[in-house]
Amino acid sequence: MDDTTSCGGRMTSRCATGTRLRRSAGVLVAVLALSGCGAAAPSSGNTEPTAVAVPGDVAGCDSFAADGQGAPRGNTLPTLTLPCLVPGGDVALDDLGDRPVLVNLWASWCSPCREEMPLLQDVYERYGSRVGVLGVNTEDTPSAAASLLADLDVTYAHVVDRDKRLLNELGVPGLPVTLAVAADGRILDRQVGQASAERLEEMISLLVTDAATSPP
Repeated sequence: MDDTTSCGGRMTSRCATGTRLRRSAGVLVAVLALSGCGAAAPSSGNTEPTAVAVPGDVAGCDSFAADGQGAPRGNTLPTLTLPCLVPGGDVALDDLGDRPVLVNLWASWCSPCREEMPLLQDVYERYGSRVGVLGVNTEDTPSAAASLLADLDVTYAHVVDRDKRLLNELGVPGLPVTLAVAADGRILDRQVGQASAERLEEMISLLVTDAATSPP
C-alpha cells in the first residue's frame, strides 16, 4: 500500500500557505479511506470489564506466553502488555513465544475488519501450531467484540487494547492492520488496510520460510 501523496503529511515549499490546512486535511481523509477504518471510539465513559463472557470455543492466550527470550532490537512490536479477551493471563507483545505469529488489529465497528476475519480464521485452522494468529481488539467494547466473534465463528485468541496503544505505537491512522511477526519478535511484513486471501498467504509464506531458515 502506498501512503504517499502530493505534499503528504509534510508541508513543502510548493504548498501555498493559504491551502496548507486544506491539503493536509485532504491527505488525512485519503489515508483513512485507503487504510480502512479510521480509529474512533464507539462510545465514551465505558466501564465495562475487559474480560467478558465469550463463545466457549474462542481460544485463550496461553499459547502466547513469553518464552523468556525477549525480542531483538530493531523493527519489533513495542513493549506493551495487554489483557486477554478470554478471562485469564495478560500477553506481552514483545515476547509472543517461540513461533511466528500473524497479529491483526481490528474492531467490531470496522467493516473491512469483519470482512477479513474469516480469512484469518482459515489461516488459524490450516496452520495450527505452526503459525499463531492473535487478534488485537482495538478501541472497542469487549462485549461488542465477543458478539462479533460469535457471529463469525472466530475462535483464535484475542487481546484487548481499549486505548489503541499499539495502533498509536505503530503510527497507523486506521484499521485493520496485520503484522507478520517472526518467532524472535521481528516484524517481517505489515499490511495496512483489508488483507486479501492472497496477501495473507504471502505473509504466511514469509513467516514459514523465515522459521525454516532461522537458527534454533
